[in-house]
Amino acid sequence: MEANTRKLERIFDQTITYQVPLFQRPYVWTQEANWEPLWEDIQSLLDKHLRGGKVHPHFLGAVVLEQLANSTGSIESRQVIDGQQRFTTLQLFLMAARDLATVHGNAKYIERFTDLVANRRSKIDNDDEAFKVWPTNSNRAAFRLVHEAGSPANVDKAIKLRAELVDGSNNIIGGYRFFHSQLSNWLDGKLDDDEDADVLSGKAIGDRFDSLWHVVKDCLQVVVIDLDKNDETQVIFETLNARGEDLLPADLIKNFLFRRAASDGENVEKLYGDHWQWFETAWWRSEVKQGRITRPRIDVFINHYLAMMTRDEVKASHLFNAFKAFAEQSASNVGSLLNVPKTAAEHIAQLSRYAKVFKTFYEPEKHKRLSTFLRRLEAVDTTTVFPFLLYAHAELVPGRIEEFDKILVLIESYLMRRMVCNLTGKNYNRYFVDLIRALDRKGALTADAVAEHMGKSLADSTRYPDDKSFEAAITDLPLYGRLAQYKVRAVLEALDEIAHTSKSEVQPLPSGLTIEHVMPQTWQTHWPLADKHKIDSETAKNDPIKEQQAVQRRGRLINTLGNLTLITGSLNPALSNSAWTTKRPELLKFSKLNLTQYFHEKDAEDWDEEAIEKRTTYLYEQLAQIWPALPKSSIG
Repeated sequence: MEANTRKLERIFDQTITYQVPLFQRPYVWTQEANWEPLWEDIQSLLDKHLRGGKVHPHFLGAVVLEQLANSTGSIESRQVIDGQQRFTTLQLFLMAARDLATVHGNAKYIERFTDLVANRRSKIDNDDEAFKVWPTNSNRAAFRLVHEAGSPANVDKAIKLRAELVDGSNNIIGGYRFFHSQLSNWLDGKLDDDEDADVLSGKAIGDRFDSLWHVVKDCLQVVVIDLDKNDETQVIFETLNARGEDLLPADLIKNFLFRRAASDGENVEKLYGDHWQWFETAWWRSEVKQGRITRPRIDVFINHYLAMMTRDEVKASHLFNAFKAFAEQSASNVGSLLNVPKTAAEHIAQLSRYAKVFKTFYEPEKHKRLSTFLRRLEAVDTTTVFPFLLYAHAELVPGRIEEFDKILVLIESYLMRRMVCNLTGKNYNRYFVDLIRALDRKGALTADAVAEHMGKSLADSTRYPDDKSFEAAITDLPLYGRLAQYKVRAVLEALDEIAHTSKSEVQPLPSGLTIEHVMPQTWQTHWPLADKHKIDSETAKNDPIKEQQAVQRRGRLINTLGNLTLITGSLNPALSNSAWTTKRPELLKFSKLNLTQYFHEKDAEDWDEEAIEKRTTYLYEQLAQIWPALPKSSIG
């Protein structure tokens, strides 16, 4: 067999048809598992090129092809032995690009993208040869439809007459719709980051098509494995899909580095014993969650390490290629604060050094502030801060641990304030590698330098919420129901921790804490509205409008922070909904947490709307201490 890396244009621009055998399964890729990750990879390349950045080749996986014997006069044909899902998806993406070029009247790109999805009629003898990829029989009707329809609207018209085309086992139409929608939004600028507004303000639709074509032509690559007549096709197919355990990217990186170290004349046995042997444990190969997927911990670590070293986002699906490119680049292209390895031995030693730092993120017990940060980070549900965390920890701990802890407070406050304010986290990957780059340019790794950089971001996608925004999110909006319960619980747990006094013993919070509404959500039986909220003060008569407004106000306040607490055991539902005179002693009985001590005070003797608002304000003031605003001197 012969294996070569090929660009999409070279694969599809020739007069050829790639046939999926009838015995292969139908097209099964879906939006969440497959299309979205692929689109994220492609959009990252498109955005970078449109911004004027250098875009490196992007590996899309491998396909295995078998040459078919062609009759005289017919076009070249190959059978897709493995990789048909990927090939079919790429065709759907290219069809969407062709159809959008038609919408925008861009003749040049209509022709270019058409040549990647269809063979010219003058070159073929039968209709099926018109398709660059011809799927398995159960997908052909749907594939032909999206190939020829020209738009999602025309597809919709056609399937009204042919319901079988949208059968659950046929995802061809869904894939075409997805890529058409995403590409259309990108071409219209609807997916642009606010931070790029100035850079992209002068970009016309032609510039966007230029970037799209550049990415398709030069950046998207596939490894094509061509079998010859002596290869056992079925055996190869079974080996690729059913036998053995897949090599991890970390395995490929290890092989790459140690082969290079051996050729450099290094003592590879000593290198292995000193730096790599400890990677060969179950802990490093165990699976951990990263975004939507779970991956071996060693691959997750290398992903974060590479993002830190390259100051760039690194796609998990292309980890080995990204590492290889980094190892081969000149050290002069990287900033001054980080020690950039030059030899394979230096790469191995540095991976080991940062891996030890990474492991402390899972075993931080001796570092109280880091332990608190990592626990609260679970509520934000992101690991995108890890590249920066690796960087800061390795440089500052243990020699300047106080400075590191100050930085942790800033990062935690940034993330938690944004979480409470319901601000997006989709740009965090880019934000934290940009932070490394900014500190590198400044030549200083301090809390003041971090705060200064954070103060420059004003767009909603990246800004550090000020006290006004933070207070409004706490006092004006419901917390429960707006945020997931585990996020609300993290906020309440932070409030419990700050409530420790000299008389309260500092102990870890127990597991299994339950969020309790002080005034119950089903309040109608035992928590009637006060007369002042129902009766007009001038006429002393019931006022339906006033009562309706009071009900709406109560419905909002019930889910605000001031009406929430934590208990260590679930109250009996009957007690939970009881009147305050009954519930109050039971609540104090079931919850020994510092957070509950408030209900001993005079302000909690009656529990009504005013009491909720008063506690909300009190708790906001606590949160503003836990997660402080940026110093005014650092705000640009």
